[in-house]
Amino acid sequence: MIRSAVLLAAGRGKRQRPYTDETPKPLLAVHGRPTLDYVLRAVSKAGVEQVCLVTNHLEEKIFAYVGDGSQWDLTASFAHQSSLRGNGDALLSVPQAWIKNEPVLVAATDYLLEENALIELVRAYESNQADIVMSLKECLVDELSARSSVDVDAEWRVKRIIEKPKREEIMSPYAASILFILPPQVWEYLAKVTPSERGEIEMQAAIDAMLLDGFKAIGVLQPAPNEWDASLL
Repeated sequence: MIRSAVLLAAGRGKRQRPYTDETPKPLLAVHGRPTLDYVLRAVSKAGVEQVCLVTNHLEEKIFAYVGDGSQWDLTASFAHQSSLRGNGDALLSVPQAWIKNEPVLVAATDYLLEENALIELVRAYESNQADIVMSLKECLVDELSARSSVDVDAEWRVKRIIEKPKREEIMSPYAASILFILPPQVWEYLAKVTPSERGEIEMQAAIDAMLLDGFKAIGVLQPAPNEWDASLL
């Protein structure tokens, strides 16, 4: 059972400007509901009990919206990411007191997730006795350089993951969505990650290091999650 989740909610939302000048990206609405509501419902439906939301831009509005999390049958807390230096840095912003010696689900908060979207990942984690589970989506080659490249075998065991690969580093048509189940050792690996050329501490670099050290990872091919855009207003 996956009882804890870290939700990445700190981003500035540059691609969504000017809407994000006054509204944090996770609170942009679709059909009258913020994308964060879709994520919180899916997280709760998957059996998660406690969430830590990593915030920065207009975070007071996120605090006010989520409150204590009880609206979603969750216990919510918050962590401030002081400088936006990648999703790995966001995870390192989570206070030590919140972290337990157990697996954790990590999710972006700008996805329009169906309520049952994360249950498949939890089931894959349990049935495969995996250390790591990741949601994979099939992408065009031109998109992969802006996303990630994931190398899988015929049984969907993940062998490598490279964030924002150079064209010659692309290993397959599959990229990882920011929907992961990670083992508690991820915190140790994150602390050792060297910043990328973009100056970011990337969660995917820590995951790749774990793969190289023999952690078992399974990819689950799913439809690419929809994200908010202005046409949905």
